[in-house]
Amino acid sequence: MKNIKNLLVSKSMKFLGSIALFLGAIVIVPTSTLLGHQPKCPDEFLK
Repeated sequence: MKNIKNLLVSKSMKFLGSIALFLGAIVIVPTSTLLGHQPKCPDEFLK
C-alpha cells in the first residue's frame, strides 16, 4: 500500500513539474520576443 502511494506521489510530482516547465516556456517565449522588440519603441517615440 505504501509503495502505491509513493508511486502515485512521484508520478503526480513529475506530471506537475512537466506542466510547470511547459507553461513556463509558453510564458517566457512571448515575453522574450516582446523584450526583443522593445528597444525600437523609444526611437519611434523620440521621432
